[in-house]
Amino acid sequence: MLEPEKQGLRPSDKGHTRRAIDLTQVPAVPWAWVDEHVYAVIRGCSVKTLQRERRLNIGCPFRRISGTSIRYKFGDIMAFLESQPGGGGAQPAMRRSGRPRGVST
Repeated sequence: MLEPEKQGLRPSDKGHTRRAIDLTQVPAVPWAWVDEHVYAVIRGCSVKTLQRERRLNIGCPFRRISGTSIRYKFGDIMAFLESQPGGGGAQPAMRRSGRPRGVST
């Protein structure tokens, strides 16, 4: 049995199996299917973000296999990422809590 460091796991991951994902091993063809962990690395977000997007019916199209496994088509991922606005598209939120400030003249 390999030590946790050799399996791509950190010693601090108790009960969570975290694996290292090598994106050079993902075929860059539009018909290739990848799981949610690979897609999260491609997008630079967490798997929880993808789960929330699926629950809200937003985000990249996906396919559910055998009721539990989620797969994304690589061509759909590229099309989805190209359709997104550059730079995030959101304005920073303004903090307005408490009493309004007095106007100084």
